[in-house]
Amino acid sequence: MITGTLKYLRRPFTANVKAGDQVLVLTDTAQDPRVWQASLTIVADIGAEPTLAMFDPRPADYYDPPAAVAAAMLKADVNVLLASTAMLHSPASMASMAAGVPTICMDGKVTLEMFQYGAATEDYHEISRMKHYTALNVFGEDAKEVRVTSEFGTDMTYGVAGRIFVPPLRPADWDPFKAYRRTEEGREGSPMYACLFPTGEFNVPPLEGTGEGTFVIDLTMHHLGRIDHPITLKVREGRIVDVTGGSDAKRLRDHLENYGDDNAYQFPTEASVGLNRRARIVGSQREDKNILGAMHFGLGTNSDVGGTVHSNLHMDGVVLQPTLYVDGEKRIDNGRFLVPLDREL
Repeated sequence: MITGTLKYLRRPFTANVKAGDQVLVLTDTAQDPRVWQASLTIVADIGAEPTLAMFDPRPADYYDPPAAVAAAMLKADVNVLLASTAMLHSPASMASMAAGVPTICMDGKVTLEMFQYGAATEDYHEISRMKHYTALNVFGEDAKEVRVTSEFGTDMTYGVAGRIFVPPLRPADWDPFKAYRRTEEGREGSPMYACLFPTGEFNVPPLEGTGEGTFVIDLTMHHLGRIDHPITLKVREGRIVDVTGGSDAKRLRDHLENYGDDNAYQFPTEASVGLNRRARIVGSQREDKNILGAMHFGLGTNSDVGGTVHSNLHMDGVVLQPTLYVDGEKRIDNGRFLVPLDREL
């Protein structure tokens, strides 16, 4: 049964869908059916024609949908990703965005309530401003090296020279829910043409091969969801060389062995800061990684966000209360920002 407000869920649709559009909604049998049902209703109410593509869950995040669905994605006016496995970085999604088809990305294991409370209700224009000032004040365009620590044992460094992309300050009439090309942020070669919802992160693709140290995932990870026991990654020259911990660590080891390729072990290929004040801990990557002051770090593909790694996997792990140093200066202390996010220093 669908209850509660749909006004927040409507926002990415009204920004990207117009009457007469052919809208393809991708989902699977493991997803909360109320989300795709509500999405179809909203699309039809706009006057567009929705088509539902439902399939069995993919074996891993960022795997393609069935071939027939991948072909249909190239012919749609708008694609809506709503599968229980994340598909934004999948080859089919990349191909459709590169072909000029905008994508509304709301995938991962989600519930209708996630689009009624929490991260979905934040002021997204304000988030865009915070992204700009995070780039300038937390990192700085000339940043060279970052160190991250945490109470669970994270202590890792990585290089970022030339990888701090500064999102532009948007005008007052800019629609934060409309899909946009990531090349607008200087990420040359990125095919991404999408609206992510809910969201709220500043994304950095570290220099490949520079990661060194220990990284401990203490909250949530792609495919695994909310973890019960911290997962410790040993990183040498930008590659994961060991994965230790309890049952969740075994699940990650098995997942990488069964579904990853050699480049899936490159780490960190993404290092992002959460900027959504209303994001809550819900056990889903779609929301948890956006918690204000949290950080998430990715393995595998990063070519879509300004890096050079191509892999058949991309997985993010979240550190809830990190401490971050940029070129030796502390900028985040246990998840608390030490610099302003509303003006330039």
